[in-house]
This record gives sequence, C-alpha cells and structure tokens, in this order.
Amino acid sequence: MNLIFVRYFLALADTGNFTAAAERCHVTQPTLSAGIARLEAELGTRLFDRGRRSGLSTAGQRFLPHARAITEEWRLARAEQRSDQRGRLVRVGLASTLPVMAVMGWLQVVQRQLPVDLEISEGAADAVAERCRRGRCDIALHATRDPSPLDNAAVLWREPYVLAAATGHIVATRDRWSVKDLADTPFVLRAACEAHDEAQRLFTCEGVRPRAVLRSADEERCAAAVLACLGVSLMPRSLLRPGMAAAEIREVALDRRVVLAARPEADAELVALLRDAAQSATRDLRLDFAR
Repeated sequence: MNLIFVRYFLALADTGNFTAAAERCHVTQPTLSAGIARLEAELGTRLFDRGRRSGLSTAGQRFLPHARAITEEWRLARAEQRSDQRGRLVRVGLASTLPVMAVMGWLQVVQRQLPVDLEISEGAADAVAERCRRGRCDIALHATRDPSPLDNAAVLWREPYVLAAATGHIVATRDRWSVKDLADTPFVLRAACEAHDEAQRLFTCEGVRPRAVLRSADEERCAAAVLACLGVSLMPRSLLRPGMAAAEIREVALDRRVVLAARPEADAELVALLRDAAQSATRDLRLDFAR
C-alpha cells in the first residue's frame, strides 16, 4: 500500500472536499482522485460517499483510525532514522535568482528539524543544476524555463515574470504595457535571469532595444536600483519587494519553475525529507501563485 494514498485519504477525510484535499497535499485534483481510487481498489471497498461534500462511508470510518496509526508509525520510524543520521553532511546548491526569505526559511526548517549538517554554495541556476547532475552537490534548489520533465526533481512552484517598478515610477500607473511603450524606459538588467535571452529576443522582434541603466547578477543590487526609480526590471513574481508594483508586458509572457533536484545517487529518504521541508517553507508562495 502506498503511504501517499493514505495521506490523500486523510486529507479528504479531514476536508470533505477534493479540491481542498489536493491543495493540502500539494497535488492536482486528478492526482488525488486517482490515488484515492487506487487505495479503494487495494482495500476492495468504497471509502467515501461521493456527493457535493465527500463524506466517509462506513468502510471509510472503520479505516480512518488505521490510516492515522499508519502515518503516525511512519513518523516515528522517520524520527528514529533521523537520530541515527545526526551530523550527516548535505551539500546544497542554491540558484542566486531565488527569493531569499523563502530559501532561508527552508534552510531554517532543514537545520532545525533534520539531523544533517549543511554545506551551502550559490551560483547561476544552470550552473547549480549541472553541479547536481554531476554529483557535486546532493540537493539543488534552482529555477528553469524548460517545460520537459526533470529526473530526480520536484516542482515547488510555477510563477510568471512581471515588469517590476517602484510604486512611484510611471510604469506603476498601469497594469499592462506593450514593448513599444517601453522603448524609452531605462531597464535594470538581471544578468543571472533565466529568461534573459528569451526576453531580449522578444524585445528585438518588436524592434526595441531597451537602454540598460544597470546590468548586475546581484539580485539585491538590482532590486535596490528598481526601488530607487533608476529603472524597471523583468523579474519573477517571487522577487518583488515591498515598494514595488508589477505589470504585464503584452508581448512577453514568460514563466519559470522552481525545482528541488537531487543528485542521481542521493538517499531517497533524505531527499523526501528535504522536499517536505521545502514544500512547507514555500507553501505561502505556492498558494499565492495558484490564486
């Protein structure tokens, strides 16, 4: 029996709603529904009475205490394993284009709850991903625009790129702009941006080459320049700071996925623990992007 399906069952039993249960489990509704169906097939009985609100069937009510006991035993088993792994070194690669507070929140959870010692390095997203593929770090938290499936990786959230401007900048007065509207607007160019080349191509297709008031791989420096009204910047929505407004560029509809990847030989149990911690630390971001 797949423990994930048991967790789906408990989430649906607690919420009585497939959409709410899927959100709690960080999966799509069809994935949760398929998992519940698999669990019911394993047990040979219906666990829920389907309707406007999915309530437990008689068999589901009988299974509920067993399901809670199963997940509690698993929690205790994991805690026991963690105590055996105290002091284990985990090499973490971080992309420099990720939101600092979300990343630090994740690392704080990892340091507090998991029995590991961290060794953290930072770099451009593609360099961090490549280090992980080559086994030079155990875990990589990075962003990608590639929509193809990724081996040994979990998508934490998907987000759009937006045009960021200080709230006092003229660009903040509208929710949507065209590329030609921005022809004379100074830009702060984020040199490490995963979408930089594609955005530049889209601007060029419209015959526009923005003037760069600043070009830097330092995200904090770029944000400070935007807040100082020196220019506007194309950035992922999660990098917006207080004092910034976001707008769309009509011809530039780009997004990225933030993923947690593991080296091929990484311990599957440890990867699962790190992924759970990352999902917990970034929950507010993911719910915000889902709205």
